[in-house]
Amino acid sequence: MTGATAEFGYTLWGADIVRLAEPLSTRRPDPLLPRARSLARNGGVTLDVDGRVVGARVHRGGEASVTQIEFVPMSPAVAATLRELLGARTDPDDEAYRASTAAGRSPTIVLDAADCSCTARTDRCLHVLATLYALSRAVDEQPHLALALQDYSAPRDTPTDDGPPPRWIPLSAVDVGHYWS
Repeated sequence: MTGATAEFGYTLWGADIVRLAEPLSTRRPDPLLPRARSLARNGGVTLDVDGRVVGARVHRGGEASVTQIEFVPMSPAVAATLRELLGARTDPDDEAYRASTAAGRSPTIVLDAADCSCTARTDRCLHVLATLYALSRAVDEQPHLALALQDYSAPRDTPTDDGPPPRWIPLSAVDVGHYWS
């Protein structure tokens, strides 16, 4: 998958996204994958990347669907490791990926949520898969996009905090005077 002849995911950064469409844990081939690759290959997917959220319009024949995919932000520890490895460079390469993984800080891209306007009502529909393939091709061509999808440039408070953000706040922390304004 990471060879120079691969059409999708020929960099380690793009291969991460291909693995989201083709997880290693699957036991049988997904019949939607060839059609999804064909849609991505033939320009049927228009991407709109906005931070960690990727919106796409997928056109297939006379039908169109809208997908939205969101990725988990990069942990501060992984971001700090990549900052050390990349220095002033903005485009990560496969060597930075390997070095970060060897240091125990894997920069693997993780899917947070996926949604599609089609009637399939699943996060692994043809349109979401086609969006992932088109996104992997975009990441292969512009590796810095892999970092943007994980909020790499977002300011971090502490580089050693790997925990998830809190899901609630104490009620006493809410300013009643400004809550409804």
